[in-house]
Amino acid sequence: MAYITFSQAHRSSIATPRESLPTRFVAVMRLWRQRAQQRAELAQLSARDARDLGIDPGVISYEASKPFWQA
Repeated sequence: MAYITFSQAHRSSIATPRESLPTRFVAVMRLWRQRAQQRAELAQLSARDARDLGIDPGVISYEASKPFWQA
């Protein structure tokens, strides 16, 4: 079973507009990679695991199917 960790760090990983363009670019790439990894882990959950977590399997399927650039 895959363990998913959701952290508050993803919100702070987005660079502010005051930072340089390369810094913001790296922050966005990091955020997109985190989303892709988390959605891949979600996709690994079975319907039973989802129900055990109290989450509708359809919600997990929807979230896991979203592209990495979409919040």
